[in-house]
Amino acid sequence: MAGDAPNRYAQAVFAIAVEAGSIAAWRSDLADIAQVLTSSQAAPVLADSRIPLDRRLAMVDRTLDVQPLARNLAKLLVQRGRSLAAADVARSFNGMADAHEGIAHARVTAAVDLNAGQLAAIEQRLSQSLGKQVRATASVDPALIGGVVVRVGDKLVDGSVRTRLRLLRRELQGAR
Repeated sequence: MAGDAPNRYAQAVFAIAVEAGSIAAWRSDLADIAQVLTSSQAAPVLADSRIPLDRRLAMVDRTLDVQPLARNLAKLLVQRGRSLAAADVARSFNGMADAHEGIAHARVTAAVDLNAGQLAAIEQRLSQSLGKQVRATASVDPALIGGVVVRVGDKLVDGSVRTRLRLLRRELQGAR
């Protein structure tokens, strides 16, 4: 399947959601659709073209409790043999919705576990500097020694002790 197909579905749904002012509802519905069409016990059945289409569409009706337009999208994905792309559609939609709502996602890597307060403080500082609402997720990499590495989109801020030591080492080697 072409990689653009999920984006096309997401763009169409996003236009509907913006016009109706229902981005939050669509986020929720698309998450439900993605779960049912890709991860549930029903997913293999819904993706199996050997099972009559009317049975699979009836299963979508029974399984999904979402708004009618969202259910139509789920049925369309099943009908076109693209049910397994539902997670990609949801991911693409969420990216568009985040951009529309001024939300940026940050990946914060630290040498030790960050507590909720520390992560919230990092989110707040990033939000102020970027002029967007930042939602951060944290991970641990003990090799950093100390400090943090932050990635927001294609921007990387490396404030790790490991990198500062590497830069200092280069400076000292160049001073010979």
